[in-house]
Amino acid sequence: MNILFLSTIFPDTLNPARGTFNYELCLALQRAGADLRVIAPQPWTEVFGRKLSGKVSYATEGMVRHRLDVSYPTYWYPPKIARGAYGQFYWRSIAETVDRLLRDWQPDFILSYWAHPDGAAGLRLSERTGAPCAVIVGGSDVLLLPKSPSRKRQVVDVLTRSDAVLTVSQKLAEVVEDLGADPARVIPVYQGVDPHRFHVEDKLVARRWLGMDPNRPLLLWVGRMVPVKNLDMLIAAVEFKANRGDDFVLCLLGDGPERPRIAKLIADKGLEGIVSIVGAVSHEELPNWYQAADLTILCSHSEGLPNVLRESLACGTPFVSTNVGSISEIADSNYSMLVPAGDAPALAKAIDLVLYGPQQERAAHTHIRTWDNMATEVLEIADTLLHPPVMESDLLPDSEHQQEYEEEHESLPESAQTQPADMELRADSEDVEPTEEISPPEPGIEKVQE
Repeated sequence: MNILFLSTIFPDTLNPARGTFNYELCLALQRAGADLRVIAPQPWTEVFGRKLSGKVSYATEGMVRHRLDVSYPTYWYPPKIARGAYGQFYWRSIAETVDRLLRDWQPDFILSYWAHPDGAAGLRLSERTGAPCAVIVGGSDVLLLPKSPSRKRQVVDVLTRSDAVLTVSQKLAEVVEDLGADPARVIPVYQGVDPHRFHVEDKLVARRWLGMDPNRPLLLWVGRMVPVKNLDMLIAAVEFKANRGDDFVLCLLGDGPERPRIAKLIADKGLEGIVSIVGAVSHEELPNWYQAADLTILCSHSEGLPNVLRESLACGTPFVSTNVGSISEIADSNYSMLVPAGDAPALAKAIDLVLYGPQQERAAHTHIRTWDNMATEVLEIADTLLHPPVMESDLLPDSEHQQEYEEEHESLPESAQTQPADMELRADSEDVEPTEEISPPEPGIEKVQE
C-alpha cells in the first residue's frame, strides 16, 4: 500500500526531538510493508532563522532520514494573522513538492497529523488523487484551535469531511464528536513506543553514561518550552522543595520560545544548582535519560495523551502529571500520580510521594503498547476505506421499491415464481430491454459535506 504522510510536526537534523512519535509511526508502517512518502513542511520563520543565525539547514528536499523518504518544503504564511487561511497557504507551499512526487508515484491512502492546517491539505490531496484520507488529531488542534472562530470553522471542516478521524485517546474521540465529526468515522488509535529503544536498564549504568551523581534523586521534564507546558508551576514546586532543604536535581529536556524566560526565572530564584536546562535531546539519547531518572514530570495546562509518559514507563520510570487532557487514560496509582493543573504545592507533594513510594518498583512491570501495534491498526483502517465491506442490506432491492417488489412477486402464479435453472434472460434479445448498467460504489466511506 502506498501511503503519503503529511505533517509539520516531524523531526529533522536540527530539530531531532520534534514529532518523534510521527517518525516512529512512519517507520512502523514501513516495517509493516507500506511504501511510504513523507512531506514535512517547515515554517519559513525557522528556515530564515537558521540562515540568519549562520546555521546550515540540513533538512533539504528529498532528504532520506533513516530509510524514510522525507521532503521538507518551506511553509509560507503570514505570522499571527489570517490564521483561518493557513490551510490555503499550506497547500500552496507544498504544491510543487506534490507535483513532483505524483509524477511517478500515486498514494493509495493519505494520512495527516494535526487537524489544521495539515488535515486541510490532506483533504485537498484526497480530492486530487482520489485516495481516501484520514487525519490524526493529537490534542491542542481540537482542544485549543477551536477557541478561535476562524480556526474552528477550518478544524470542523476537516473533521466532518475526512474519511476517518483517528484520535490518540478516547477523550479526544469525544471532543471531535462534539465538534461535529460522525461517530462512525471516529476511531481511537493509541500511540506506542519502540520496545527495542525504550526499555528497563540498570539505573546506575545510565547515570554513569550521562555523568550524573548516582546518589542524587533525578527528576526529568521532557517537552517543548511553550506557554501551555506551564513550566512556572514546576519551578514553583521545585523552589518549595529546595527551600525545605531537599537534595535533588531537575533536568529540563527540550527547547522552544520560552527557554530564555525560564532560564531567567531559574536564575532569579537561585535554583541554578538544582535545575538544569539540557536543551533538545535526540530520540536516540532519550532512553538513557528515562533509564537514569527516578521520576518524569509534566505540568501542562493542556495535553492530548503525551507519549513521553509511555516512554518513561517503558524504561521503568514512574510519572507525576497534571490531570489534563487524556492523561488519566494511562495513569494508574501503581506507577503514577495526577494533580490539578496549576497547583504547585500539590505537585511538590506528589513528587515526594512517588519519588519515595512503591511506584518506583511497580513502574518496571508495566505492559507497554508498541508502534507496531498502532501501525497494524492504521493499515487495517486504510484497507477498510479502500475496500469497504459489502453489507447484506446493499444486496436487497431499494427500500422504497421493496413493498412493490414483494406484492408483484406474490401476485404471480406459483409456477411463475420460480424459473428453471437452465432458463437464460438474454440482454441482446429483441423482446428484452437491456438493463441500465449500475456502477459499483466508490471505494472508501462517502464524504459528508458540511
